[in-house]
Amino acid sequence: MPTLDIHTHLANLYAAADDPWNTHASPYEQGKFAKTVQSLPRTQYRCALEVGCGAGALTAHLAPRCDYLIATDCTERALSVARSRVTHPHVTFTHGSVPADWPNAVPDLIVLSEVLYFLTDAESVGLAARICQDTAADTDIVMVNWSGDTGGLISGRQAADRLVTDLGHSCECTFSQVCSGFSIEVLRKGSFPRIGQMFSGTT
Repeated sequence: MPTLDIHTHLANLYAAADDPWNTHASPYEQGKFAKTVQSLPRTQYRCALEVGCGAGALTAHLAPRCDYLIATDCTERALSVARSRVTHPHVTFTHGSVPADWPNAVPDLIVLSEVLYFLTDAESVGLAARICQDTAADTDIVMVNWSGDTGGLISGRQAADRLVTDLGHSCECTFSQVCSGFSIEVLRKGSFPRIGQMFSGTT
């Protein structure tokens, strides 16, 4: 994640503007981020992983709820902007793609905000494997998906359903909300060794 074409597209967007979607100032985006944080089942998390952090707008909202937060993105320019805007000492920005570039940490919160439809089918399976094997036993997984046309091969709804299918019975849905333009779902990981073994051959 993402494919070369998407990677190039994102790089071009950030070359033209520091914050292509105006995430730090847009009332819509800020409202979406506020609802995302409100959906978190726990007051505080030990270690969180935000996938596809972009310019760091959601990162800024998540930071107060985490003892340690790893925010990752595949676009260097986006990370540069994020680092300049979010300077909390407990927030680390890393360049890479998930599931391939998984951090050396065991998160208890995974935030997947408008990134799942960038994944290939194989990468969705790989992400499910990482969640099953490389996260805490009671990890919360937050999925935020745009309800409109993603411009890709699958919709946000299809991408979320795909990941849920790939996770099998290892997670259960604890929260679901349909908002104007997007939806939020929270999954809670359980202790299901057989599911983890199913993914043991996936990297």
